[in-house]
Amino acid sequence: MHKHRDSHSADIDDCWNRIGVWSHTSNRCPKLLETVHCRNCPDFAAAARKIFESRSLPPDYLDEWCRHYAEPLKTQRGLAHSSTLVFRVGNEALSLPISLIDEICQPEMIHRLPHYASAILRGIVNIHGQLRLCFSMAELLGIEDSHYTPDEKRRVFPRMMVVRRKESRFALLVDEVLGYHRHAPDDVLPVPASLSRSLTKFTRGIIQDGDKSIGLIDEEVMFTAMEDNLK
Repeated sequence: MHKHRDSHSADIDDCWNRIGVWSHTSNRCPKLLETVHCRNCPDFAAAARKIFESRSLPPDYLDEWCRHYAEPLKTQRGLAHSSTLVFRVGNEALSLPISLIDEICQPEMIHRLPHYASAILRGIVNIHGQLRLCFSMAELLGIEDSHYTPDEKRRVFPRMMVVRRKESRFALLVDEVLGYHRHAPDDVLPVPASLSRSLTKFTRGIIQDGDKSIGLIDEEVMFTAMEDNLK
C-alpha cells in the first residue's frame, strides 16, 4: 500500500501504511495481535474520523443543499401508483381498490332473506362462520346478461369477493377474478360515451391494460347503492 499524505493528514500517524494492515505481516503492530486487521483498531478509526473532519467543505456545498431542500416536493410517479383488483362481470372488466378487498373465495350457498332479498341483494352467505350480505354485481351495476366466450385454454371460475366498508363486510358475486393491476393517476382516462348509462354512474374512469379497457368502480357510489337496497 502506498503512503499518501496531504495538508490535512500530515499530522496523522498512518501506521497502517508503514507497518501493514494484517497481523501476519513480518513487521507487525502489537495491537494487530488482538485486532487482526487495522479496520478493527480504534486508532485506525480515530485517524479516519480526524481526516474526515479536517477536510473543508466546497464553498458552495451548503448553498447547493439549501437549494435542493427548498425546491417543492416532486411526486414520484412510481410512488403514486394505485393497486386494484380486476374482475369480470358479463363482458365488462372492472376493478376496485385492493384496500377494500378482504378475501376472494368460491361461491357459497346463498340463503334468502324474507322481505329483503331482491335481484341485487341475493341474501346472506356463511363465510368462515361469519354471515355476510351477498350482492350481485351484475344487477347492482346494471350489466345485462351477455354471452361470454372464454379462451379455450383458460378455465373460468365465478367468485365471491368479500369487501369492507368501515366495520362491515359484504360479499359480491362476480363472474371471474382476473388479477391485480397497478396504475398511476395519469393513466386514468375519461369514461367513454359508449359505456352504458347505468354503468357510467358507477365508473369514475378507465385504465388500459394492453388492448383491454378496465373500468374503475367508484366505491362510494357502489356502497351507497348497496345501502339503498337495505332500506
